[in-house]
Amino acid sequence: MLVLAYRRAGLAASSVVLGALLLAYWILGAAPDGWKAAVSIPYALLLLLNVRPLRLRFVTRPFLRSYRRLLPSMSATEREALDAGTVWWDGELFTGGPDWQKLMSAKVPALIAAEQAFLDGPCEDLCAMLDDWDITHVRADLPPRFGPSSRPAAFSA
Repeated sequence: MLVLAYRRAGLAASSVVLGALLLAYWILGAAPDGWKAAVSIPYALLLLLNVRPLRLRFVTRPFLRSYRRLLPSMSATEREALDAGTVWWDGELFTGGPDWQKLMSAKVPALIAAEQAFLDGPCEDLCAMLDDWDITHVRADLPPRFGPSSRPAAFSA
């Protein structure tokens, strides 16, 4: 059963394999017939699960009804957030099998002129003033001249 689970075998394939093992047990096993019949009852239930309408009516739907009662109700804010948009590439990643062609075919986002000017101006100026080695290895902090009172006007909120 562990091998079937590891291989992610479907219900039908698992039923066939377990049926073959049960048949071999019936033929080769030394246990009394009463025990063999008792062991066959769970297999008979497994066979019934292969019938989709029975499985839906007696297993899936009751389970989902019970599960839905356990879940908290969704707030209006959560509903609005879900309705607001899609998760696009993040959703693809969480499927476990992302469509890489979808990512590669997406157009590259472009900055508007004001955003590009901010990166080329104040951001470049700030980066030129910083010494990464001093900040990360020597001080483990920004130098005092970059404290809240000495912030350049371009960087104040």
